[in-house]
Amino acid sequence: MNLVNSTKVEDLIKNSPAGKNTKFLSAAHSLWYRFHNYDKAPPMSYEVNGEVVSLIFATFNRDGYANLYEIVTLEGKEGNGYASKCWDCWIKYAVEERGSKRLKISCTPSSVTWHYRNGLIFWAVDPTGSLRSDQPLFPTRAEQVAYRDNAIVNPLSALPPYKARDQFRIEGLESYTWGDKKKAKTQAAIDAVGKAWLRDALMDQPSLEEFLL
Repeated sequence: MNLVNSTKVEDLIKNSPAGKNTKFLSAAHSLWYRFHNYDKAPPMSYEVNGEVVSLIFATFNRDGYANLYEIVTLEGKEGNGYASKCWDCWIKYAVEERGSKRLKISCTPSSVTWHYRNGLIFWAVDPTGSLRSDQPLFPTRAEQVAYRDNAIVNPLSALPPYKARDQFRIEGLESYTWGDKKKAKTQAAIDAVGKAWLRDALMDQPSLEEFLL
C-alpha cells in the first residue's frame, strides 16, 4: 500500500478506459481535491507489479473515527479481488498506524453485500439511499467478521455512540419522499444484509435526551 497524490490520481483517471469505475474514481478525486483532503488524508493505493489497481479514499478524525468514502478498483481490473486486498491492507493501516478505533461509512445499495462480507453492520439510510454503518474497526477481516456475527446475536452491545444513535433514528427508509423505484432499491439492500440490519435494536433504545432525564 502506498499513499498517492492528486497528480498520480489524475494520471490514473486520464489513462483509464471509460466506464463506471473511472467515473467513481473521478468523483472521488474531485471531492478530495475540493476539500483539500490530499494534504491531510491522501488516498491509499493497492499495487500489483508496481501498477495501481485499487484505491481507498478515507479521512481520519481526532476522535478515533475513520471515515471511508470510496473504494474503487481501476477500470478493467475488476474481478481479481483487488478491492478486498486493498481493504485488508487499509484496515490494518487505519488501526495500527493511524490509531483509528471506529469506522463510519455509507454503503451504496450495490456495495452492501461486499461490505457485509467484510464484517459491517448497518443502522440507518442516508439521504442518497445508502446504508449507514458506525462500528468498531479492527485490523483484520477475521476480527471484523467475528464482531459482525456477535453484533447480530447481541445487537445492544454494538450500539453506536448516543450522538450517532440520535442521528440514525431520523434516517429510516420511511423518512424520505422518494419514488417507488428508489425505495425498492434501498429496501432490497436492507433485505440483502439480512440480520446485519440492526435498526430495530437502535429504535428500542432511549435517545441521549431521554437517557439524561
